Amino acid sequence: MSPTFKTGDHVFYRKYVKSKSNLKVGQVVIFLHPTQDRIQIKRIKQLKENSIEVIGDNLKYSTDSRSFGFVQKEKIIGIVTSRILNFKII
Repeated sequence: MSPTFKTGDHVFYRKYVKSKSNLKVGQVVIFLHPTQDRIQIKRIKQLKENSIEVIGDNLKYSTDSRSFGFVQKEKIIGIVTSRILNFKII
């Protein structure tokens, strides 16, 4: 499967509030990488009480929970609601 999001795409999201947000398997979330100083966008594969397992849509090349483990819920920034594709005008 090819990646859903590509460099240059713009995403809209709603802020994640642990006490108010309802996470679901299949949703795309923005989060702080658990071991590196960067932000990632991945799909939720599994939910646990205080953490989530995330997976990339392009499994062959994705760096996700298979390599860095579960993401703590306090690392979640937001839940993606939509995106605008990056169109190149020639």
